[in-house]
Amino acid sequence: MRLLLAGDSTVAKYQGRYGEMTGWGEALETLLVEKYPELTVLNFAKAGASTRSFEEEGLFAQLIAQVEPTDLVLIQFGHNDQNPTKKVPMNDYFHFIKRWIHQIKEKGGQAILCTPVERRHFVSGEQQATLKEYERVLRRLAKEEEVTLLPLNRYTNQLYQRLGERKSRALFIHPAPGDVVFPVGSVDDTHFSTVGAAQVARYVCLRLADFLSTAPLFNQYYYGACMYPEVWSKEVMETDVKHLQALKMNFARIGEFVWSALEPEEGQYDFTLLEEALTLYQENGIDVCLCIPTPTPPRWLTYEHPERLITNIDGTKMVHGSRQHVCTNNAYFREKAYQLTQKIAAFSKKYENVIAIQLDNEFKCHVDLCYCDTCQARWHEWLAEEYLEIENLNAAWGTKIWSEEYRSFAEVVLPKTTPFLHHASLMNAFRRFTAETLNEFAHELTHCIRIETDLPVTHNTSFGFNLLNEELFSELDVVGFDTYPAASNYPAFLLNMDTWRNVKKNQQDMLLLETSTSHAGHLENYVQPHPAGYLVNEVFTGFAGGLKSFSYWHFRGHRYGVEQPHSCVVTAWGEPDKGYEDVKKSGELIEKMRPFLEQSTFVPSKIAIVYSDHAKRHYNVESGGIYQHRSLVTDCFASLIYQGIQAEVIQETSDFSTFDLLMIPFVRHLSPILLEKIKAFVQQGGKLILGPMTGDRTEELAWPKTNGLDILGEWLEIKNVTQYVANDTVDYMTYENQKAPLSGLLTTFSVGETWETLAQTNEGKTILATKKQGKGSVTYIGGLPKNYTDNPLWQAYLAKEIAPFEKSASSISLNKGLVKYCRETKTHLQIYLANMTGKEENFTLHKDAIDLLTGVRYCKEKHNVLPYGHHILAIEKD
Repeated sequence: MRLLLAGDSTVAKYQGRYGEMTGWGEALETLLVEKYPELTVLNFAKAGASTRSFEEEGLFAQLIAQVEPTDLVLIQFGHNDQNPTKKVPMNDYFHFIKRWIHQIKEKGGQAILCTPVERRHFVSGEQQATLKEYERVLRRLAKEEEVTLLPLNRYTNQLYQRLGERKSRALFIHPAPGDVVFPVGSVDDTHFSTVGAAQVARYVCLRLADFLSTAPLFNQYYYGACMYPEVWSKEVMETDVKHLQALKMNFARIGEFVWSALEPEEGQYDFTLLEEALTLYQENGIDVCLCIPTPTPPRWLTYEHPERLITNIDGTKMVHGSRQHVCTNNAYFREKAYQLTQKIAAFSKKYENVIAIQLDNEFKCHVDLCYCDTCQARWHEWLAEEYLEIENLNAAWGTKIWSEEYRSFAEVVLPKTTPFLHHASLMNAFRRFTAETLNEFAHELTHCIRIETDLPVTHNTSFGFNLLNEELFSELDVVGFDTYPAASNYPAFLLNMDTWRNVKKNQQDMLLLETSTSHAGHLENYVQPHPAGYLVNEVFTGFAGGLKSFSYWHFRGHRYGVEQPHSCVVTAWGEPDKGYEDVKKSGELIEKMRPFLEQSTFVPSKIAIVYSDHAKRHYNVESGGIYQHRSLVTDCFASLIYQGIQAEVIQETSDFSTFDLLMIPFVRHLSPILLEKIKAFVQQGGKLILGPMTGDRTEELAWPKTNGLDILGEWLEIKNVTQYVANDTVDYMTYENQKAPLSGLLTTFSVGETWETLAQTNEGKTILATKKQGKGSVTYIGGLPKNYTDNPLWQAYLAKEIAPFEKSASSISLNKGLVKYCRETKTHLQIYLANMTGKEENFTLHKDAIDLLTGVRYCKEKHNVLPYGHHILAIEKD
């Protein structure tokens, strides 16, 4: 692999010709060659280059001639495209870079877009953005072409602001008169000094790590709990640390709610609490995930400042209390959050046992949409950037309905309380605005951390929150998550591993940062505990499935607040809580598993389900009163798990070429690039299963114009699409001589002679059909049986159409209740097998195996697994 650079003077190589003037590409080469000696860097950047001149002078031709498969090509332009003497229209800028991306892809390279580094430009002490329009265009282009974006513009803006007007001067060329190179002096706030170039290069180097290294982020497996030094005395903390060690724990997460202790008065910082806690953990060999406590702003931040608080849909203000009560778009809150984050990041460098930094805590856990004045102003700005002219918005949304046309972006309402329902496209856009501006905040927090430290950055997300996770984690280093499913819903636990492992394209490490020892709970919700033995199998399957940490919320129960009923490792008075024995057994199990995990690698399934947070947003707007996206996805996934079928849950932007079978259910809008990807997947021999409800809406959540399944229907030549809700006492489907009542929204359709109809409704309408396409096949599912996860008709379909693609089927067959993950060494396949139920279940081996945990040999026949039992079965490779 090689790295090729295309850009202007801020990227170029000078080799001392202009004194200290250094391009960040030049500094990056020095960093990378030191860190990755086998890497070659080719810098084609030229001073004064715009996209047009880079093309017309043949520089891109020289670059593309050098590109080989797997090469990385970094592209940064904007400064000279904006120059009045070289002005390149924005549409030309867009087309130049888009064309380059396609040419790089054609040669097997990977294009990485870099937004242009910002100029240093302070007004009244505030750094100003001068290249913002290029940031917006490149972000759009990166999404459309599914390429990586490095937001150098936002990073450098934040860097200059954090340093301040005076200190940031050192990043640029400011020689005094009499300088050898600049005899009359210079004030150049565009070109970097060696110091400035090194700062930018360091950031780029961090972001390229996923592409350049296959090494895991963490060299060990972590087992521990969330702890709260702000709540407990030093004596209790010391007792709990010893208890951690006795339970074979090596990990603690701290600090997510501690803002008031660190900044008790505005601008007055006191990190004594963290210093004492981190010192205690370090002395006792406990590694720490240190959190940024932005979900709990202190009272001084909100007192007499209601404008900083979340505004509800009815216009009322939330009050201080609980958490997440402040709007993350509020400028004052953001500035205080950035200041605190940078200080925590700088402080963390004192402690070798800090192994990661967590942003905030569960973004959007307790709040969703905000209707404050700040959000209204940002909303109008966002709309203008997204649609450019109000006529474009009116056309895209179809606002002639009910006289909802707008004459300007300022007229577009916030979707507050209205007599009936708001326009679907309005709600869809406002929810996307909310998610994108939250990600903007999260990424700026990350920039503040990057300025100070190279520590991995994470966040603890969850399926229950309305986020755009892939975009959120694009700037972070590792996916973290929380999950609290009941034992009876064990597929939901596995869904976490199989989804979060696949969010980042080049980094499969993931951290479970919160789960219960036995049960969740708060003042208004008492929850039943897990059965004894179940937790151990969560730990077992979690690490088998790729976890690098398993952390309980929380170690010692709280006496105060609202979550006292929540289970913990020990009670508030220090005695074992419900689930304690399983916590203890889990620590012992991890010690037994550790050598097998360290010597093996995870084997992904050849079957994939596409998950979409955009689809989740669509269901939030159009639920029909019956749908919840999380349940839809969980049920689909569970139906496979119950049949012993393992599936990767991947993103719309994932690489499909590594899979044999691809399912895309409940993704209501298919973008043009997603359509092209699935066409290529099928053409190359893949089996594609679409639906239900896939492709039936536009990007703006409108109904399609010419085909009921929009561009998907046009490609597949599906016609006469009709949608209606099934009456499960009347409507049914037949498949393979089986009949089952239908449930939910049905899509019936007509197909041509190249299709084979597999199932029809009782009215003779097609609801399931398949056709050969290229070297592969396409199936469209228009509806599902009632309670389909356990329905014999659906089970028959899975057994015939999907189970043959299960990679481990030649080695093992499972009954319902058993789950597995596969890992491998050079010589053996390892099957991590667990019984997630309270009754004995059986499996059938098709090859001889040995249990690595017990040494017991198993021959080719049926075997039983005890309730909540588990095995690591090693099968010699052919």
